[in-house]
Amino acid sequence: MDNVESLVRSFQSSGLYTHVYVACGFLNHSDILYQRELTADDRNIFDLSSVTKALVTTPLTLARSMQTSRSASETTLLDLYGANPSSEFGEYVANLTLWQALRHETGLPAWRNFYVECGGHRQSLAESLQRALGDGFNRPPRNKNQTELYSDIGFMILGRLIEKNTGRKLSEEWADFAKSIGFNNFLSLGSSMMIDASRAVPTAFCPVRGRELVGEVHDENAWAMGGFTGHTGLFGSGPSVCEFLQRLWQSELGNKIVMANFDQASSPGDSLLGWRKGRDLSSRAFASGRGCGHLGFTGTAFWVDPQSRAFAVVLANRVISGRIPGLAIKDMRSQVFARLWDILQANMNP
Repeated sequence: MDNVESLVRSFQSSGLYTHVYVACGFLNHSDILYQRELTADDRNIFDLSSVTKALVTTPLTLARSMQTSRSASETTLLDLYGANPSSEFGEYVANLTLWQALRHETGLPAWRNFYVECGGHRQSLAESLQRALGDGFNRPPRNKNQTELYSDIGFMILGRLIEKNTGRKLSEEWADFAKSIGFNNFLSLGSSMMIDASRAVPTAFCPVRGRELVGEVHDENAWAMGGFTGHTGLFGSGPSVCEFLQRLWQSELGNKIVMANFDQASSPGDSLLGWRKGRDLSSRAFASGRGCGHLGFTGTAFWVDPQSRAFAVVLANRVISGRIPGLAIKDMRSQVFARLWDILQANMNP
C-alpha cells in the first residue's frame, strides 16, 4: 500500500466518507499517471456538485462567447443571448458582462432557498428565480473594485439562458459539446434518470426528501428544478473526470477555454472565468497554491497547474458524514493533494 492510499484509507476509516477516488496526471497525455478507487462495492459514480460550474456551464458559455469578436469583459449577457435576459430577468441581468457572471461579480445573492420559497412545487428555473427573488435583480451595478460574491444564482441564470437560446436542455447541449471534443466516457448531467443506480455512490440522507440519495442530485434547489441547473447536477466516475480534462485541453476549442482561465491566474480575487483559484487551506498544497480548478460541496475537487499542465482529482462522498463543512475534509484534501503533487513532480521532465 503506497502512502497516498494509506492516507486516503485512514480518513475513510474515520467515517469521513465511504467511497473515494484520487488520481493525477498531465493534460497533454492520454493516460492517468496514478489513480486509486477505494470503495466497499462496485459503485463509482459521484455527485460532482459545483464542479458542474467548471466542466459544464463554463465551457458552454465561453464556447458561445468565442464566436464573437468581443472580450469577456465587454460582452454582455444581452449581447450573447439577445432579448432573453431582459425578458426573463430584467435589464440589470441583461447588462451584466460575461466577465462579471463567470467571475462571480454580478452582485447577485449567493444562494436562496428556492425549494421552500416556491412551495415545494417543481417549476421552470425562470419561474422559480422570478418568484423567489422578486425585485432582487433591480439593483445598481457592482463597483469594479468590489470583491466577488460566489453565487450559485449567477450560474443558474447562465444555464437557463443557454437553454432558452438553444431551445434544448442544458444536458443535451453539454452532451454535444463533450462529443465535439472527442469525449466518449461517462459524465451525465441529471443522472437520476440516466444511470444504473447500482453504480451510484450514496451521497447522504436528505431530510427534505426523506430518503438516502443515490444517483440523485444532493442540492435541493437543483432537485426542485428537475435534477440539474447551471450550478450543479453533473454525475460521473473519477476516470471520466480525468479524461474530460485531458480531452478539453487537447481539443482546439477546449484548449482556448482552459487557457482563458490560466490567463487570469494572476488577477485579483479567487475567481477565474468559471473556474477558481486553488489557494485555500484544502488546495494550496497542490502546485504551491497556483492551481486552477473547482471544489464541489459533496466532497469533489480538481486542480490543474498552469505551468506544468499537471492535474489532480479527488472525489469523495464526504456529506455522508454530515452536511456542515468541517476541518476534516479540508485536512484530507490538503494532505492528499500534497502527496499527489509529489508524485507529479517526480514525473516531470527536468
